[in-house]
Amino acid sequence: MAPGTDEAQRQRELTKQALAESAGKLEQRVRAELDWKARLRRDGPRYAAIAGGAVLLIGTIVIVRSRLRRDKGEEEVVAPTTLEDLAAELEKIRKEIKKGGDTTPMWQKLVLRGVGAAGAAGGAEVAKRFTARQEAMAGAEPQS
Repeated sequence: MAPGTDEAQRQRELTKQALAESAGKLEQRVRAELDWKARLRRDGPRYAAIAGGAVLLIGTIVIVRSRLRRDKGEEEVVAPTTLEDLAAELEKIRKEIKKGGDTTPMWQKLVLRGVGAAGAAGGAEVAKRFTARQEAMAGAEPQS
């Protein structure tokens, strides 16, 4: 055979090998993604963290809503009608401000700050992983 034909056949065989190797890698990746037990072992801690954060967030919402409802129940419905009533209510408001108007317990403040920080950290982590996955996918695409 001619040297050009031998070279073309060799290139064809190399292309076949590369294609078979690429198909094998793709098959392994698809099988790994479809194996739910392995995926649960790999991603289980992440799922547990997300579930814990959701429970913490729901608990915080319930606590805040109950506090807001309780505060609304203590308010008087009757509005002051005389000047003396207005002065008395103003004095009551001043005393409340002097003693420190915020009566929220420290543990509740800490829970709310923790939820906020966890949300920010979780969002940053999700964004980082998403961009890393996009870059990996862009790098794995065949270049034309």
